[in-house]
Amino acid sequence: MTGDRIPQTDNPNATPAAARPAGLLHATRVRYWVLTFLVVLTFLTYYDRQCFMRAVESIQSDLNLSKQQIGLIMGAFWLAYALFELPGGWMGDRFGARTTLTRIVMAWSLLTSLTGMCTGFTSLFLCRFLFGVGEAGAFPNIARVQSRWLPIVTREWAGGLLWLSARWGGAFAPLIFGALIAAFESSPFRGALEAVPGLGRLAEVAGWRWAFIASGLLGAIWVIFFWPWFRDHPSEKSSVNAAELELITKGAPPEVRGHTMPPGMWQALLTNRSLWAMGMFYLCGSFGWSFFGSWMLQYFKEVQHVSYSRSAWMAAAPMFLGGISCLVGGILSRLLIRATGWRRLGRAIFPFCGALTAAAAMYAVPYMNTPLKATVLLCVVYVAYDFGQGANWSSIIDIGGRYAGLAAGMINLIGNIGNAAQPYVGAFIIEKFGWPVVFGVYSMAFLLAGSMWLLIDPRRTFYEGRPNLTPDS
Repeated sequence: MTGDRIPQTDNPNATPAAARPAGLLHATRVRYWVLTFLVVLTFLTYYDRQCFMRAVESIQSDLNLSKQQIGLIMGAFWLAYALFELPGGWMGDRFGARTTLTRIVMAWSLLTSLTGMCTGFTSLFLCRFLFGVGEAGAFPNIARVQSRWLPIVTREWAGGLLWLSARWGGAFAPLIFGALIAAFESSPFRGALEAVPGLGRLAEVAGWRWAFIASGLLGAIWVIFFWPWFRDHPSEKSSVNAAELELITKGAPPEVRGHTMPPGMWQALLTNRSLWAMGMFYLCGSFGWSFFGSWMLQYFKEVQHVSYSRSAWMAAAPMFLGGISCLVGGILSRLLIRATGWRRLGRAIFPFCGALTAAAAMYAVPYMNTPLKATVLLCVVYVAYDFGQGANWSSIIDIGGRYAGLAAGMINLIGNIGNAAQPYVGAFIIEKFGWPVVFGVYSMAFLLAGSMWLLIDPRRTFYEGRPNLTPDS
């Protein structure tokens, strides 16, 4: 082995959890606090991404940017996010999720605040690109934490809960960010600044700038609580008793970190059919899905003639319902597997059928002649696609095994190419061919995504059958 097994605790004065008396009747519940940290984190990841969409109209006007320039700026985040997903996942497997997530959250929080200080296309493009670099690796390391801290039998519903929180972060972002803009542009706030000597000029700063600065502080608060409390493995946490440790680690991969990866690991990673198919699922699916985070508000403005402020709830509804769908789909996936014992069927049926339904609904959106009808159909798209998210996420962890962070990083690298390309490609199609054509392209992307589940097998890790990559007995 090239990695070293992590010691029972990083506190020399603490009693290792596994060495405590095992005759305890009830397991402690520290794992639920870990899950709480992850839930808050996934909410923040999508909030900080989606709040940009709410500010696009003001940014475009204040900085004199074209639609295609905005598309390039949106794509810059996703391009950087895709390129640095694999390094971000690798960092978690090498140095641990505690250090890596702290670095990630602090970086993206700083870049969120700096977004409010940009003065033109170049600075905004660079800021959003670096924001993508900073946030890359968040979900691979969340997968790593989940694989170490949550029992295997909870993977489907826990994955669904995490994606519910993520979707709700996106759903509430336009509403929360819009409220922040209104608060910072209000007379009381501007009056308070004008009353302080030397701060009068700040009263003239646009509300969207203040809103970005304030939003960046949320991640810093999360880090203040997370870093001192969290440990990479439950065996390192003194408040985890022997019963909870046994419950968590039953059937789970050992915690291993090292300065080099085992020989053959990269070859196994890059030649695994299931990993590539899952990556292509997310590439195609994210191409269609990213409409909601890029052009949805403009669609309502240009086609349905609804202003940004009035369409905020229309943008929130699909993500809100999609979050519930993530949780429900994850629970149903676990129940189906438990009832039949067929893990592949229990995982595949939800994302496969969901992607096909999303394709059909997306194709029909241009035929909706009222904002309400369009919103309902877009909710169907989102709910259907997200119905398989719990199963998808659990499958990534299963296929990744002890290298869950690295495997998730590779899948997210491939998948987020769709997010990176779509804003610019979408803008081009909309301007050259119109909205009906772009919805047809989105529909085809969902169809291709669903077909990938014919190639995915969540029953095998990507390194299965390679002795040098298998944990020591």
